[in-house]
Amino acid sequence: MNENVCVFPGSFNPFTLGHRHLAELALEKYDKVIIAVAGETYKGDMLGADKRVKIARESLANDARFDVKYFSGMLTDFLAETGCFNVVRGYRDEKDYEYEKELERIYVSMDRRVNFVLLRSAMADISSEKVRRAAAAGGSLDGLVAPGATDDIRKYYGK
Repeated sequence: MNENVCVFPGSFNPFTLGHRHLAELALEKYDKVIIAVAGETYKGDMLGADKRVKIARESLANDARFDVKYFSGMLTDFLAETGCFNVVRGYRDEKDYEYEKELERIYVSMDRRVNFVLLRSAMADISSEKVRRAAAAGGSLDGLVAPGATDDIRKYYGK
């Protein structure tokens, strides 16, 4: 695969403007970003992967620089399948940073080809949990999610 591509993995439950911001930051270093939506995670309140993929695609407005893909199993297996070992992850604060550095150590120990790039979020106040709570309460999603994804987020996460 082209060396100038990266993988931005996550649960994206749902994909937010914070996620989009990080994906756009990745474009400063890479020509293309693969948004890798994890099928299985440790999180209990997970929306089905098909719906999370749909919301991510809606959030990126069919921008050809982004490719949204579903993956199941280990991230390192997905990276080997795609032939892309550049991984972009975001962090909000020192706690997130330490967590992401631990993930980096794990993935690099599993496959030495993995190259992690950590990006600091300028939109640290936006989280998927905040979006889920706002949608469940019927609150405003303005400034939290892309307008093209609002209807589906309300449908899937609202009460």
